[in-house]
Amino acid sequence: MKTEVRIDGTKFLVNGEPTYKGMSHDDRAIEGLLMNSRMVQAIFDDECPETVVHWEYPDTGVWDADRNTDEFCAALPTYREHGLLGVTVGLQGGGSIYRKDVGPVYENSAFREDGGLKPAYCARLSRVLEAADECGMIVIVNYFYIRQIKALPTDEAVFAAAENASRWLLESGYRNVLVDAANEAGRKWWGDRDLFTKERIHEVIEAAKRPVVDGRRLLVGASTLGGMNVESPSWIEASDFLMPHGNGCTPEQIREKVRITRATDEYKKRPMPILFNEDSARLENMEAAVDEYCSWGYYAQGAGSREEPYDSTWGAEREKTYDALSGFQTVPVNWGINTERKVEFFRRVKDITSGTS
Repeated sequence: MKTEVRIDGTKFLVNGEPTYKGMSHDDRAIEGLLMNSRMVQAIFDDECPETVVHWEYPDTGVWDADRNTDEFCAALPTYREHGLLGVTVGLQGGGSIYRKDVGPVYENSAFREDGGLKPAYCARLSRVLEAADECGMIVIVNYFYIRQIKALPTDEAVFAAAENASRWLLESGYRNVLVDAANEAGRKWWGDRDLFTKERIHEVIEAAKRPVVDGRRLLVGASTLGGMNVESPSWIEASDFLMPHGNGCTPEQIREKVRITRATDEYKKRPMPILFNEDSARLENMEAAVDEYCSWGYYAQGAGSREEPYDSTWGAEREKTYDALSGFQTVPVNWGINTERKVEFFRRVKDITSGTS
């Protein structure tokens, strides 16, 4: 294993050294940050025969989970060459199609009902961890996603799943792992699952931190909603690092959201890294996050994820050819830097992380 992530105060370390060591950009320190991108579908699959048709590759007419993972792994060295250090990968993925006839129906989860892990998902995740380890990158592993929490019908199953996932990651031997225990905790659409509210999410974080292998546990947090939603006191106290989401925020709201968190008693007692691991494709938000000494995560949904356009990055209709597929979340994904928006993001990350003004 070549790559180990640790935390020292508000900085991320890789192999004992701060990330982007000694670097700044436009008089802004970037040493210790972890520029990242939301790539939650890297180990995606669908066990529902009625919905798998929606993920067919345009060049073959079939869905192929191994192809998806292999193409993602092959893209990692290019991301790293552009200065990207982190990717978020989901054990329950993320929203691919936001349609009532598909979104609640498809089945993408690495967990069985009792919280046990499915070998095929573990095998794909192992390939991702190895590929990232080889090129010095960190994998932020998201455990739970609202649209797939149906796979775990009880709180006991959720706790078992969190512990099983953490134990498997520790026993894998890879040390390039951070954990996002739940994507956008506190969200009303978690329904009657109050385990994921601001008042109880610390229980999920603590379950993910519980396994210890050879004296080591994982570094764990949970991500917030976008907008001006922030963590509760118990959430901050349980976390090793914080993961606000910037969706729907203006640059000034990004700054204000960070300042609100840093003003809390809990954060003042134990300052820690703040890492946006989901925002948008709006690079002005990345600039605001860096202004506040925060890591930032690119999120490009891709066209064809719902009947009507949500914003200019989602579009109304999926592209017809593989080469043209946009975004990194609507499945199938072209993991290449193949669209203007992707080019803009990776070019700017490279500028910032190389010290170019």
